[in-house]
Amino acid sequence: VQSQMENLAVDMGYTPGVLALFYKVAIGSGVAPLVIFMGVGAMTDFGPLLANPRTLLLGAAAQFGIFATVLGALTLNYFGLISFTLPQAAAIGIIGGADGPTAIYLSGKLAPELLGAIAVAAYSYMALVP
Repeated sequence: VQSQMENLAVDMGYTPGVLALFYKVAIGSGVAPLVIFMGVGAMTDFGPLLANPRTLLLGAAAQFGIFATVLGALTLNYFGLISFTLPQAAAIGIIGGADGPTAIYLSGKLAPELLGAIAVAAYSYMALVP
């Protein structure tokens, strides 16, 4: 019945309006929530940076910490001290971003066997940092 009604509307010259197009492009494809959360995140992150540009060094240090941790885990693997794969090293490294939910989500996708340890480490780190 629905397809008959749609065909009737098309035969009468109906074209999708602005809201239907917005729903198809933004909501139906899943792009709108991503853009909203990125916008809120950028607004949150760049507000203090614009007010006090010296905080750029703190943000840069956090990003450097992610890569240093990944390379450190891979170095331990190279020397045979502890065996880590690249996905495991990436899951460990994301803790350096100081974002617990992101660390837990990525560890669930990349290294589910390390999920418990990464969750405890990420939230312990977040609890210690003011």
